[in-house]
Amino acid sequence: MNKPLLIVFLGFPGSGKTYFATKLARELSAVTLNSDALRLSMFKSLDAIENIRQLDNQRLYVDVFGAMDYASKQTLLTGHSVIYDAQQTKRENRINVERIAREVGAVSILVWIKTDKAVALKRGQEREERSDSLQYSEEKMRMLIDRFDAVTDLPEQGENVIEINGEVSFDEQYKSFQKQLSEFS
Repeated sequence: MNKPLLIVFLGFPGSGKTYFATKLARELSAVTLNSDALRLSMFKSLDAIENIRQLDNQRLYVDVFGAMDYASKQTLLTGHSVIYDAQQTKRENRINVERIAREVGAVSILVWIKTDKAVALKRGQEREERSDSLQYSEEKMRMLIDRFDAVTDLPEQGENVIEINGEVSFDEQYKSFQKQLSEFS
């Protein structure tokens, strides 16, 4: 595909989105924008983020994704692909991503990482905590997975969706990604 890609993700916390996004960015020479890392950079600490979330959760979304949208548009205009290492559970937000891609002649792709809930639950508790990946207690992971189920708008007809098995090696995931991507050309 000659056009740059704007790739967003859907999948449980702990499903392997950051793992896949990081390795995919290397394969595509794409720029990765991670919402957790950006949020931490903007608001300086997890405590500050939680305080803002308590006061105005919408502000976190608007500020972080507004910055990501601006950066992605500028990057796409240079011909480079962009990966949003972030959860895109709401159809209205994916429509915004599709609009950004269309405006700059890019192709939007929704990568749906499918992973068993028990696997995601365990991963979220065991992963190394970094600016782009947080480790959670079992209780917090269960709450996050339940919230994902409750608020997620599943992909609709017309969305460019690539389904990836979050429980296989990256090599297998990448082969599947390439095969499905070729169907959009």
